[in-house]
Amino acid sequence: MKHRLAIDVGSSGVKVYTGGLTDGHLQFEQIARMDNATGWQDGRHAWDIETLTDRLREEIGRAATQYDAVVSVGIDATALDFGLLADGELLRNPYFYRDPSLWSATADVTDQCSARDSFHLTGYNGPPGPLYYQLREAPDAFEEADTLVPLPGLLSHQLGGDAATETSYAMTLRLLDIRSRDWAAHLIDAIGFPGELLQEPVAPGATVGSVTGVAGDPEIVLPASHDTASAVGALPLTSANNAFLCTGSWFIPGLELPDPIVTDEVFDAGGSNEVGVEGTVRFLQNLPGFSLLEHCRDHWRETGATYKYDPLLSRVAELPVEGPLVDIRGDAFVEAQFDGDVAERVRDYCERTGQQPPADEFEMTRCLLLSLAVGSAVVVDRLIDLADEDVDRIHLGGGGVRNELFCSMFASAVGRPVEAGPTEATALGNILYQLRSGGEIPDFKTGRRLVTDRFTLTTYEPQNESAWMPLRERIQELDG
Repeated sequence: MKHRLAIDVGSSGVKVYTGGLTDGHLQFEQIARMDNATGWQDGRHAWDIETLTDRLREEIGRAATQYDAVVSVGIDATALDFGLLADGELLRNPYFYRDPSLWSATADVTDQCSARDSFHLTGYNGPPGPLYYQLREAPDAFEEADTLVPLPGLLSHQLGGDAATETSYAMTLRLLDIRSRDWAAHLIDAIGFPGELLQEPVAPGATVGSVTGVAGDPEIVLPASHDTASAVGALPLTSANNAFLCTGSWFIPGLELPDPIVTDEVFDAGGSNEVGVEGTVRFLQNLPGFSLLEHCRDHWRETGATYKYDPLLSRVAELPVEGPLVDIRGDAFVEAQFDGDVAERVRDYCERTGQQPPADEFEMTRCLLLSLAVGSAVVVDRLIDLADEDVDRIHLGGGGVRNELFCSMFASAVGRPVEAGPTEATALGNILYQLRSGGEIPDFKTGRRLVTDRFTLTTYEPQNESAWMPLRERIQELDG
């Protein structure tokens, strides 16, 4: 088998997988896990690129020694981050998007180009990303640089390949025209960004060099390097059933469509458009996800409360489907992803909205799971309506697949069957891009069929509709 390595650089860690084809069947396994080398540096939360690169090269070398043929490597990563190069050298470690200071309000950005105008150019709907803030904070760094490289392209470059900007990750910089898949010149001029730093975006599947210092010199292949783009690529979507919910630190509900939907109605509803598989568009909305519960579990671990998943979920499963809800779409819970004070924000929200706050860690877990399930369901339904699609099931991928209680809750909240799996969708999508680049599969339709043949998907049917409809109505009232 020709082994292909998928490196998934996430917010909480890095995972390495090997995959390939044997007699037309997909082989896939995780071979390593490591820290993502982020931490506080001079008062900023940043990536330690040298340390991370050394760790990646070591793992690639180990795999090249263990397996007969490691022919390619692909890197995907969590969104938004980038490095600045001068003469091929990194000027400073990139800031990590979870640094709270990167999201401080800057009125001058929206003064130069309103959020609505930016949406009509890029398809993206939301606050300006960290790039905007860094441009205002440290213009000298941009003046010194000659190239801006997104994080996955930067890591590929450090391993020995050419620095490159792949389209799905370029989208997360909030400067890409969703229609042309090229840079939005009007927006770049409006905000005063030095456009000469930007590389021409490259479609996924391109080969950008090879890993140096490793036996066999495996090729570096660009997958869809934004992790969500690769994840959706592995889900068993069809033109008739194209709705999904990717679950992890963030939740991304959406649909895979042939063209973007860039209208004022979509903007007002919070919808976004991002680059998808084989020229498609992911029509979606970004929501806080399981990081809300993870922040609470970190606190409970420190205080001696119950924090392990099994006893938490077992107890929540025994509780009635009721209690307080929070609107995860609100700014307070987006911000909680970065500062971690989730429990306090939940209590404040409940008091403001006339609800009894959760009394203990079990009720807090129930509140968050119900809010995630119902909030995601409402957003999925809204996106389906905006796209005017007829969808009879939702495909669920990512870490949430392991949480059977959540899967069941979401199916009941959305009122449709939920097809859950695969868990490691991001790495699988990464592998599929490498297989297609190497000519081993002709298209993603074939790749998705390989995934469904390899992994067992679990279907969850809606339950107890009479208990869930009031929760949906209450979430919508809270939003209003």
